[in-house]
Amino acid sequence: MLKDIEEAPYFVIALISSGEEVGCDATPYRVGCLVEVDTIQKQGDFTLIKPTGIHRVYLESFDREGKPYLTAECSDYLDEMVSAESRDRVPDFEAQILQMVKVFGQEDSRGIREVLEALRDELDRENYSLFLCGCLQVPPIYLQRLLESRSLSYRIENALNLLSQRE
Repeated sequence: MLKDIEEAPYFVIALISSGEEVGCDATPYRVGCLVEVDTIQKQGDFTLIKPTGIHRVYLESFDREGKPYLTAECSDYLDEMVSAESRDRVPDFEAQILQMVKVFGQEDSRGIREVLEALRDELDRENYSLFLCGCLQVPPIYLQRLLESRSLSYRIENALNLLSQRE
């Protein structure tokens, strides 16, 4: 797989829905994230890969035979039309995330604020809301459900609901 990534630095990260992480028995959820590999570093027996998320994909079909690892045919998985009301809720969500990270201390939370400000300008609303969801400290299955949501409004409301349950 590492050799394939060096030749074409893209792959999909998807949460496993059933089966074991290592081996051919794993079955991922149908929605994952296409990533591009920024760097590959070898440190002794370990290889560290630094991927950057590009966009969500839907895993159409799986191939367990073609490679020694699972591969899939994928298609883009985009949000439905976004309403103005949905866009207006993103700052509320961002504020809740910043409130949550205050427990990290002044210095760390300021660093997170700077990251969010930079990403807010760089990403569209869909990807920014997905990034914010990834900041939540909730069980992976909740993050998967947010990732699968094709509605910005639904995603934001559910993320805010998850945050309110933590308080």
